[in-house]
Amino acid sequence: MAALEERIYEGNRAKECLENEAFIWAFEGIEQELTEAWRTSPARDAEGREKIYLSLQLLTKLKATITHSLETGKLADLELQHKKTLADRAKEILRF
Repeated sequence: MAALEERIYEGNRAKECLENEAFIWAFEGIEQELTEAWRTSPARDAEGREKIYLSLQLLTKLKATITHSLETGKLADLELQHKKTLADRAKEILRF
């Protein structure tokens, strides 16, 4: 169960991060800044645009990774609840 509890813990931390106003503001601010930099960059600056694109991809990957941790934690919590329910049922059956 330690692995399940660890995933639940990580999922809870991910939820805190995704719901944190400072994180939300920072994420949105960086995304807007990069998008604006890309929009206003000269067409001839392919290398600069590529760096901006990679930065946006990294930002997206970061959020996706945190969201994945959140979802994994939710699933681990459901699995742990299910195991506890099965254990409780087994105890009841064995008492009779």
